[in-house]
Amino acid sequence: MLDKIKSRLRKKEIEKIIYDAEVQSGYANISVEEIYERVNKYLNWPELEDIIEDIRSGMKKSEVYEPYLSYEAITIIRNAEDKSLPVYRILEELKNISEAIEKAKSKLTQMIIMPIFTFIATVILADYVLHKIATTLLATKLIKAPLYLPFLMKFFIPINFLFLGLFIFFVVIKPDHTPIVKNIFKELEGVRILNTTRLFYMANIPIEDIILYVEETSKGSIKKAFSSVDTNLEGFLEALGSILRLTEIASLESAFYTGKFRDTLFSLAERKLRELGVFVESVAATANIAALGLIVIPLILLIIPYFQMAFELINKVSSFIMNAGG
Repeated sequence: MLDKIKSRLRKKEIEKIIYDAEVQSGYANISVEEIYERVNKYLNWPELEDIIEDIRSGMKKSEVYEPYLSYEAITIIRNAEDKSLPVYRILEELKNISEAIEKAKSKLTQMIIMPIFTFIATVILADYVLHKIATTLLATKLIKAPLYLPFLMKFFIPINFLFLGLFIFFVVIKPDHTPIVKNIFKELEGVRILNTTRLFYMANIPIEDIILYVEETSKGSIKKAFSSVDTNLEGFLEALGSILRLTEIASLESAFYTGKFRDTLFSLAERKLRELGVFVESVAATANIAALGLIVIPLILLIIPYFQMAFELINKVSSFIMNAGG
């Protein structure tokens, strides 16, 4: 298990080294193998040694890098090799896009994980309080317990974990089927798809390959939308309706008929990427409310029987005082 974790971490580091090396190689006009050699003097990783040897043997970079880079990067490199295009600036853009999206996803993941851990801690504490107070009150025999209290004491944790399971299912597993989460999911996918499309355009990758890429890397309603359209620009524009706002689709449709589709698409992609951080911050406010709603569930289940018993106790005390006064 530890070896697998180390392997994944090293793979991630190699991915960063490849991006940096290719970009620096392009700007400095030196061979990428030379950069790898200098880096590997300090690291001495066999993977980098293999990369150097494979490139020098004449193997295509798209094949050499395939174990380490994303689908998008390999597609861009492969197409650039076929057309003898420089790719370092596109890879630099791809790295920036990937980092921005990963940062947003990481923050959103934290928004989900923290409420889950808080919920679990609240459930365990509430279960302890439920049993402690119930046992004490019932032992006094001053009040009669609600009929459902023994059931609640026995199944308090399973009931709450059922709510937690539903939360995870609709927020994590099936986000594209949950109303509020669906909009967050679509926004992230819109940023990813539009900006990858922009880079594919820069690398002169044909529209049919772009549609195929989106279909293969998407899921749910977005995958269905791109798999059911014609593999041309009109079909691509139609499928974008599954991830973009109506105003954004309207602007792209107008640009399509005026011959400015490419420029409008690029502008929209760059703007959505710039605004991604603001979008995540706005989601954070909604997530905090949702987190409070989740944590309230065990507290309500804890309080209800005690409110009922408290009212019964108050009534008994009031009756006793009135009888004593009479």
